[in-house]
Amino acid sequence: MQQQPNNKNSQDLAGKTAVVTGGNIGLGFQSTLELAQRGAHVVIACRSVEKGEAAMARVRQQASSASLEVLPLDLTDRDSIHQFAQSFAAKHQRLDILLSNAGVVNLKELARTKEGWEMHMATNHLGHFLLTGLLFETLLATPDARVVTVSSGAYKAAKMNFDDLHWEKRPYARVGSYAESKLANLLFMFALQRRFDAAGSSAKSMSAHPGLAATERQQSIGIGGWLSRAMARPVEFGARPQMMAATDTSLPACSFLGPRFGIWGNPSPIKLSGLAVDEGVQEKLWAVSEELTGFQYPQTEKAA
Repeated sequence: MQQQPNNKNSQDLAGKTAVVTGGNIGLGFQSTLELAQRGAHVVIACRSVEKGEAAMARVRQQASSASLEVLPLDLTDRDSIHQFAQSFAAKHQRLDILLSNAGVVNLKELARTKEGWEMHMATNHLGHFLLTGLLFETLLATPDARVVTVSSGAYKAAKMNFDDLHWEKRPYARVGSYAESKLANLLFMFALQRRFDAAGSSAKSMSAHPGLAATERQQSIGIGGWLSRAMARPVEFGARPQMMAATDTSLPACSFLGPRFGIWGNPSPIKLSGLAVDEGVQEKLWAVSEELTGFQYPQTEKAA
């Protein structure tokens, strides 16, 4: 019997504003669709405005009254991230959900941004770190805001090589590089929550992973070959953990949601372990991220 997605958390989101990075494709598109269907105004943040507008048209085929807009965002470009934040602030006074979904996976060749950042770490962590920081005060001003950083079970295989984050000394390993960026996502989740708490904010920092989902990204890179693709769940299932993290009001801060049985099953809280829960490593990554991005978050009492 085919497993059915768990839709118990389908509350009305009318009046709320959400930003979905990579909201034009895959899990991001599915999340955009579901948020819009529930009544949220959704900002699709993606590199191509043309592709974002095509995604809007697809959403409106299923939700004709959807409230949507597209703002360009390239997470590998600091100038683009700053411009996105400025454009968002010019239009919006609240941000209820920041769904940091965009990412790259297992790039075959070592690639760097113009700042010299390795591409996995740049896209999956540093770009979202900077984006969240630029939107931080808006998040603080919005009651019960959520930041959901999409990670992966691959974090368990990673170590944070702070002396070589950008693979300048080590032979490049695409799986290792991806895993480090996914560990960084979880370290960031915890450190961000401490800053929300220090500010006396009701905001929650969360994370999720999709398990094995049949997305365009997976198909393009051929993860695991035909067997992996045969086992992959439809994208609707893959988006369930991040949607639950974004909308379930009963979840505590720093919840990590994923399929109950690892790659399949309804979304459930997953216990984190190892370096992910090491506060010292979390704070070291925070300091390194501020240095690399050239951006310091507004100081809060306990995090100062």
